[in-house]
Amino acid sequence: MKKYAFISRHAPTPEQHTLAQKKGICLVEVGDADAFNPFALGLAAKNYAGAVVVHPAAALTLKELGFEVGVFENGSRPVEGEKPAFFAKALHIY
Repeated sequence: MKKYAFISRHAPTPEQHTLAQKKGICLVEVGDADAFNPFALGLAAKNYAGAVVVHPAAALTLKELGFEVGVFENGSRPVEGEKPAFFAKALHIY
């Protein structure tokens, strides 16, 4: 399995782990990072094949430097003004 850093202030959900495993990816929780400087986490030194991110700046920075980038697709978008709900329905790798 490829080792991917999971960059978020939240822990990966069971659904996210399952979706990642189906793509041959092991998510490793590394905590949150400045989206404009994701390398503060030392990803290259820890031999991650890629990273799962939320912020587009982190995705672009990591991709430009040769990392595979994963983004979870949100399965539920509430009507404006409603309480947000989130579940991952797909993992996209770029």
